[in-house]
Amino acid sequence: QFRILVIGKANAGKTTILHKVCNATPETKPIIYDQNGKEVRSNDHQASLLSLVQRGEHNIEHQITFPGSHFIFHDSRGFESGSVDEMVTVRNFLRVRSDCELLKDKVHAIWYCVPMDDSRPLSDPELSFFKEGTWGVPVIAIFTKFDAQINIAFGKLLENNKSDQEAFQEAPQYAEEVFQEQYLSRLKSVPYQPKKWMCLKDMNKPENNCSELVEKTATAIDDNGLRSLFISVQAKDLKLNIKEAIR
Repeated sequence: QFRILVIGKANAGKTTILHKVCNATPETKPIIYDQNGKEVRSNDHQASLLSLVQRGEHNIEHQITFPGSHFIFHDSRGFESGSVDEMVTVRNFLRVRSDCELLKDKVHAIWYCVPMDDSRPLSDPELSFFKEGTWGVPVIAIFTKFDAQINIAFGKLLENNKSDQEAFQEAPQYAEEVFQEQYLSRLKSVPYQPKKWMCLKDMNKPENNCSELVEKTATAIDDNGLRSLFISVQAKDLKLNIKEAIR
């Protein structure tokens, strides 16, 4: 099993990512265990548990998985203004897990989700996470809902007297340029940069199975054994398996 800490606001699209990576349908209900391996149940059982996952209001120690998947996820809220307690919780969680003797109990990777439909993506409190190390755990920064930035770019191009067709064709590139200048430059200025970063869009399309995220995660892992574990667990990208075998 491969253990991932997922960090991000409640509206960051984390649940969709978990479903995609685990080959689960949107209707598939998660299975949640506490830190002792006991299944967490509630009055409404899995239906209410799914709402907890979506709101990010459960305990960070809870282990989230899906039927047939060998991924274990831990969920944390994003570090919004004033959320000092959440930052301390995440730091303590990573520190304790780093001291675990068994590899299976350690955190193997961190997915840091930043929703780009937010009014203030990548705020100062969020950037504060990258001012300290993560005990060797690789971080992949995921800019989710990038479609929102493309829509904004489309509107600005129309304001610059572009036709609908021109604006539609040029919007993705324009959004990428704005992203590089306004957001990625800030992320590259922090003391502990993420190992990899990526923009996620078109998550509403069934054919988007987060293959780029899977590949970015694999390349972010330096340890050969851990990388092989991740690739065997994901089991969805045959090209990645072949590439790892050749490597």
